[in-house]
Amino acid sequence: MLTTMADQAAQAPRQALSNAPYRAIKRAVIFIKETYLDQVKAAGDERQLSEIAAKKAGLELVLESHRQHAQCVVQVTKALSANNIVVHAVHSNIDTLGSHMNEVDLVVTIGGDGTFLRASHEIAADIAVVGVNSAPSTSFGHFCISDGDGFLAVLSNIINGSFQPSRLLRLGLAVDDVTIAVPVLNDVLIAHRHPAGTSRYRMTVGNSDYHHKCSGLLIASPAGSTGFIRSEGGIVLPICDRQFTFVERAPFLKIGEIAEMNKGVVDGADKIVIVSEMQEGMLFIDGEHIEQPFPRGAVLTVTASDSDLLAYIDPNCHAAYMV
Repeated sequence: MLTTMADQAAQAPRQALSNAPYRAIKRAVIFIKETYLDQVKAAGDERQLSEIAAKKAGLELVLESHRQHAQCVVQVTKALSANNIVVHAVHSNIDTLGSHMNEVDLVVTIGGDGTFLRASHEIAADIAVVGVNSAPSTSFGHFCISDGDGFLAVLSNIINGSFQPSRLLRLGLAVDDVTIAVPVLNDVLIAHRHPAGTSRYRMTVGNSDYHHKCSGLLIASPAGSTGFIRSEGGIVLPICDRQFTFVERAPFLKIGEIAEMNKGVVDGADKIVIVSEMQEGMLFIDGEHIEQPFPRGAVLTVTASDSDLLAYIDPNCHAAYMV
């Protein structure tokens, strides 16, 4: 069922707190981002290292951000160990989480939203994740419930059961009936592979068919509705809602022409079907993390995934964006 902005405003937020059985936390994986300084060191770029040390314009915060991050890793590790939780560290640039899902009770991401999103692609539906913002001076950390200083208190509340995880809806994607293995926590951008290229596609929502010629189509989960799609004038949903939303970016209109169905909200039981009319169409999944070719004639089906993400977040964190 497609709802308008007025319908959406009239609806009470539909939240989905987890009813998962209590899981004693004995083993945790910490998923650690690679800082910019780490990347420069790994590349052996002596010129850039000198510029970082000199705090050249554009690089002023690199050292401080790295320092905060390193301190946060120590704080998180100590807090987990102090609670007799076995800790296994996974570095985002070296290893993946998938192989650890059978031997872990909790995933802790240490970084920002990008780190949380990368981790979410590999976290099983029955394992909870908590995000820790490792460098608040440079990272927004929308998905992060804590920083390093506050993690011990958050962990205590998780362990004693006073802080319960929420279920976050993820999107499922299939191209020509072949499922893309990655569950989408944030959003998917359907667009020409070149930023200046024209995006052309046919979109079916319910029983209605629309042709768009624009700068791309964004489809977001509730969790992703305060990000890119909000900046494009899209509809913000409560983070635990069971619907998803879309918006057409910069529609190309003739004089006097009115955009048809350029934004809306779709019930989680329904789907959006997109037919590409682009020679070099692409799907950009959760930002720049994953790209998938979407050539002319390819058919994308977007649905609510049957695999939610269990996450320790503030279930009311989108309220301020919805006033």
